[in-house]
Amino acid sequence: MELDRWPNLVAMFFEQADTKGDSAFLWKKRDGEWQSVSWKEAAQQAQLLAVALKEYGLRPGDRVVLVGDNSPEWAIADFAIMTAGGITVPTYTTNTSSDHRHILSDSGATMAIVSNKKLAEPLFKAATDLPDLLRIITIEKINIAGQSAPAISTWQDALQQGERAKEKHVLDINQIGQDDLACIIYTSGTGGTPKGVMLSHRSILCNCVGAWHILLDLGLDDNEVFLSFLPL
Repeated sequence: MELDRWPNLVAMFFEQADTKGDSAFLWKKRDGEWQSVSWKEAAQQAQLLAVALKEYGLRPGDRVVLVGDNSPEWAIADFAIMTAGGITVPTYTTNTSSDHRHILSDSGATMAIVSNKKLAEPLFKAATDLPDLLRIITIEKINIAGQSAPAISTWQDALQQGERAKEKHVLDINQIGQDDLACIIYTSGTGGTPKGVMLSHRSILCNCVGAWHILLDLGLDDNEVFLSFLPL
């Protein structure tokens, strides 16, 4: 595995999805039972969500704030944002509305994706009167009384929108280069106002390739299952 094999992170993801197909990619416990999402399913959802983001007005280089607990949807949303040409701005689940407002304003985010009502409440409060923020997508169906922030769609709404509009929008991931921005990760703010750290596709690809070589040295193979507890 060499760094120059892929032009960007999403090219690596979709190549793996084509290769692994129906094999389990991500797992989540629902109603006490572990359920898997295959590589194929994750890739399909990422593509549909990417189309929906473009349909909602996302342009190349736009920032999308991502607020969520660890879940398959978090990873799928991250790939979808990049597939649409956007830049992911992941945030801490412990952020206050003040933290969110600073990050939304500082990054110039035009959209946000949030997982549940608990995390949505401070985000929605922060989103009031931010003219650049066009839409918030909620992974769970939620209802927050008195919300007057931008347009709101659920995850399922967005996937259905992507299905309807998939012939309208071309997803040309080959236009994304290794030196293009992949994400902006904000510091915790313990030493002052949170500051955005800008990471390119190349930076994260280097980590992926390095991790792959370490796994080889350890003698691990495709049958290993990894536990992830931090979405950042």
